[in-house]
Amino acid sequence: MLPGPDPDSITATELHRVVPVGDFSIAQLARTLKTTTAHVIYLLSQHPFDWSPPRFQRTQHTATRVHQWRTWYEQNHLSLQTIADREGTSLAAVRLALLRSGTQLRPAGSYPGQPRRN
Repeated sequence: MLPGPDPDSITATELHRVVPVGDFSIAQLARTLKTTTAHVIYLLSQHPFDWSPPRFQRTQHTATRVHQWRTWYEQNHLSLQTIADREGTSLAAVRLALLRSGTQLRPAGSYPGQPRRN
């Protein structure tokens, strides 16, 4: 039993409604719900909420897409910028993901069998 108000007096719907987007603290959430930090920790363990920052969520998305990006880059000869534009992400994110996956990057403005643009 936790000290303070009954944690079941706060519903999962109410908890998720007050969880702010972006950075926040457990203490801040406890103040908003007028309860203790122990209750908030308990409630979040019972009713998980993806409160990871948007950057982490984008990283998870990148990990699921890198195989497709590699195919587009190597087989379809799309540029890094074209892939980034198509996926709504940054050129740097595509470049880094491909490098980490072991993709050999070609010089900018070229693809196999074609001279580099000037």
